[in-house]
Amino acid sequence: MNIINTTTVKVLIGTLGAAAMLLAGTQTASAHMTATTPQAQATQTTQTAANTTTTATNTSYNHTNSQATTATTSNASGAVAKALSVANSGVPYVYGGSSLSGFDCSGLVQYAFGLNARTTYQQTNLGTHHYDVANAPAGAILFWGSESAPYHDGISLGNGQYVAAQNENDGIGVFSQTYWAPSYYITLN
Repeated sequence: MNIINTTTVKVLIGTLGAAAMLLAGTQTASAHMTATTPQAQATQTTQTAANTTTTATNTSYNHTNSQATTATTSNASGAVAKALSVANSGVPYVYGGSSLSGFDCSGLVQYAFGLNARTTYQQTNLGTHHYDVANAPAGAILFWGSESAPYHDGISLGNGQYVAAQNENDGIGVFSQTYWAPSYYITLN
């Protein structure tokens, strides 16, 4: 069993920020951490992670097909990091928003992945639909609603969590599938 040590955490944070810690399976990184500077945020996260024993291998879900594992590519990791960065920056939820002035759900997904597809309906057609949402890998796009009329999407962090521009009340942040389960997900190749 590999343990994440302080040096590893510093490298992960310096490279990808809180997303790296979430992808590594830690429970200490939060999309709602606030700090006045990126260095202060990294220090705060490093101190928290250094005081917690965490395994580096995430074994809480098992991929059942090769297509699901494509979410671990650098594009998916980069999208997760980009979405978490937006969630940590205080950018507001704005209906129809697709810029750093404000995002709605599909606007955030479009921005994070660099997609041409803008709406949830367009984005749902970018991959094969998978229904084992509890096993959605980090970097998968989660959808709520029917296949022909999805009304919400977000980006899976794995372990039943996702980052999304949720709504005007909840804003942009990290949320749990426990409270609002998606209907299906896709992975981008």
